[in-house]
Amino acid sequence: MNAIIEKSINKKPISFELSKKTCVRQKSLTHGLTWAHYRNKDEHLSYENKNQHTLSMYLTGGYNTFRTDIKANKGAPGKFCLMPKGADSQWQVGDTQEFMHLYFDDTYIKKLALSVFDIDPRSVQLPELTFTQDLGLEALFRHNMATANWHTNDMHLAMEQVTDTILISMLQNMGNTKLKTPLKGGLSPRVYILVCDYIHANYQRQIYLSELAKLAQLSEYHFCRMFKESLAQTPQEYLVKVRIEHVKNALLHSTQNLADIALKVGFSNQSHMGRYFKKLIGISPREFRKLA
Repeated sequence: MNAIIEKSINKKPISFELSKKTCVRQKSLTHGLTWAHYRNKDEHLSYENKNQHTLSMYLTGGYNTFRTDIKANKGAPGKFCLMPKGADSQWQVGDTQEFMHLYFDDTYIKKLALSVFDIDPRSVQLPELTFTQDLGLEALFRHNMATANWHTNDMHLAMEQVTDTILISMLQNMGNTKLKTPLKGGLSPRVYILVCDYIHANYQRQIYLSELAKLAQLSEYHFCRMFKESLAQTPQEYLVKVRIEHVKNALLHSTQNLADIALKVGFSNQSHMGRYFKKLIGISPREFRKLA
């Protein structure tokens, strides 16, 4: 064993909260859902999960990280750990590593299990998992969450949708779950109009997935599926298109500067507005204004 690691193990572990970790970024989606991206190295840690469940995935490094309280595999990029509420563990951290934590309430996961799988929430018991692998979950973490800009309102709806998909996949991988009979045909005409009108009336602010699902009287998961069935796009994509239409109108009929237009229609800043505008329209807002 490396002498530095052996010396570190002999020391009393430091709690994760008080460790030398760097929090690269953090984002609370709802009261019961929080994402965090960390970096750390060369520490002997204790992890006490008192308040929420934690699903963790290593983005880079982890090859010399292992648990010191039980015999288990070492870490690596793409490896997952599930640390249920109430679980305690001790870890030896090796070279520099980056990892993401998804913190979620027990109430949230049980409500999700009931709405999606129609199972008794009392039967939802999360196992403790150390350095397991799941290629589907890894793809969701890497390509949908790790690459996203967490600090823009533009991405909030999309992050909620991906987070629910991750938790649903996690529950499915645990077994004893079966999806409810899929709802066919998309949203009813009444609900379709109600939801679209709501988005058009509130496009200037951050819209939460729970708001739209409540309007439709569906679980968030089934609402997303039926919305896409009806409109061939996600709620987030629809919201962005609504905002871009208002940007076009402002460019044609006002002299407002681009930064003010971006904030007025609900984008976090001019850069984000410009990126979405060019993606949908094919040219930048400035070029669009000149042509008009």
